[in-house]
Amino acid sequence: MGFMDRVRSRQPRKASFYLILILVIMSMLLLQSAAPVGADEISEKKEQARAVEQQLNSLQSQLNRLTAELSQTESRLSTVEANIEANQAQLQSAEDEYNRWQGILSERLVAMYKEGNFAAVEVLLECEDFDTFLNSYDYMSRIGNHDAEAINATKNLMAEIGRKRAELESEKAEQQAYLSSLASQKSAIQSKLNEQKAILAGLDSEVASLLSSRYRDVGGGGGNWSVGPVDGLYFPVAGPHSYVNDWGAPRSVGRTHKGCDIMASRGTPVVAITGGTVEQRSGGNAGLYIALHGDNGHLYYYMHLDDFAASGHVSGGEIIGYVGDTGNARGCPHLHFEFHPNGGGPVNPYPLLCAIDR
Repeated sequence: MGFMDRVRSRQPRKASFYLILILVIMSMLLLQSAAPVGADEISEKKEQARAVEQQLNSLQSQLNRLTAELSQTESRLSTVEANIEANQAQLQSAEDEYNRWQGILSERLVAMYKEGNFAAVEVLLECEDFDTFLNSYDYMSRIGNHDAEAINATKNLMAEIGRKRAELESEKAEQQAYLSSLASQKSAIQSKLNEQKAILAGLDSEVASLLSSRYRDVGGGGGNWSVGPVDGLYFPVAGPHSYVNDWGAPRSVGRTHKGCDIMASRGTPVVAITGGTVEQRSGGNAGLYIALHGDNGHLYYYMHLDDFAASGHVSGGEIIGYVGDTGNARGCPHLHFEFHPNGGGPVNPYPLLCAIDR
């Protein structure tokens, strides 16, 4: 092979070498430029997560305040309604007694007329109404002690009836004010819950994964999450929620609250706090409800459900129903949650819920 032939044979190899070299250099440059972009993106995601968490925490604070106000209003309304019921009973009793004394006086007047005591009858005829008759001093001076007792008793009953009617009118006005406040507070709570849920549903998975455990495990695009397990226990409501320590608060018909009301939007999943056997029930103030017989020996009640989910034996964190307003919770979707240690009487579940929901 001549010199020129060797030169020609080297040129393609040299060109290939330079092409490979250029490609390597370009790749290195791309990698160097890509590294800062990736770091910036992570930093941006973290900043988004911080902003979202601040927004969620702010909404949660508002929710907690509104839930506390709702609980106070419900307690005050229950007290007022109990007073109304008691006053109505007392008013009815006073009116029955008034009618009895009025009958006695009417019979006495008939007897006076038959006996010829026309002076007393004239006093009655001069009066415009029975109230004026009762207050007539002239008549009081003409009758005996027995009649005076009857008139005094009737007058006292009339005064009591007047007081009771005034109290009832005031209490019913107060009742309407509380009912109006309840409607407004319930609406505000649902609005905040939906706002929080919408924020969570709109997050991408990367930002969601950077949130604290309080808002983690967002999935399915529904803005729900599962809290737990903490010592093997899951929070009963798997989604935006709010609750206060309303154990023992006054309720209608002289009852006190024997659980904890967890405010949440209708349809929010409720999950088994622990593994156990689900018993689905319905009826009375509870509406649709579940008795969860925990494998740990404790009993848990989930009340006012919108619908049931899993039944039989379930695992902790498994969906067993959905928040609703059945029973006596109409217009206010929430989960009434009860805790019965070792299957006995109910105890305050608030400390247990707080221990899980952190």
